[in-house]
Amino acid sequence: MAKARGLSESELLRAVILAVTGEDGDADQPIEPDVERADTTRMTVRMPRFLMEAATARGKVKGMAPSRWVAALVQSNLTRQPVMTDDELAGLHAANRELAAVGRNINQIARILNEAFHEAERIKIEHLAQLRNTIAEQRAAVRALVQASQKSWVVGDGTD
Repeated sequence: MAKARGLSESELLRAVILAVTGEDGDADQPIEPDVERADTTRMTVRMPRFLMEAATARGKVKGMAPSRWVAALVQSNLTRQPVMTDDELAGLHAANRELAAVGRNINQIARILNEAFHEAERIKIEHLAQLRNTIAEQRAAVRALVQASQKSWVVGDGTD
């Protein structure tokens, strides 16, 4: 039976025990990251050469070492959260800086309105529209980045 399922006898026995004891019920639920146990440990995984070559190639596309790519793939699938690459994180930091600049501009506008509300005409509608457009652009960029990252780690879509 184990051979027919592509498992070793110990793997089949483990699956049977988990099924009988009901401990396999949470297998499809995402896990919550545990910050207290976030230190890294080493794990050796043996896989066919063709899988290793594919993992190396996909890691290279994302700018990652094969071991980091495999770890990120496992993390993404277990937590059901995207794992950001260095380039994606740089994009998020850039978007955050842009939004912080917009926030400073809004604070300046609010200060002017609070100090001299009778000078409200100094605030041009065009400037407010420009701020709104910048915020919308940054939100769209962040949303697209997160969605692309999520899609890139989904198993079975051909892009993981």
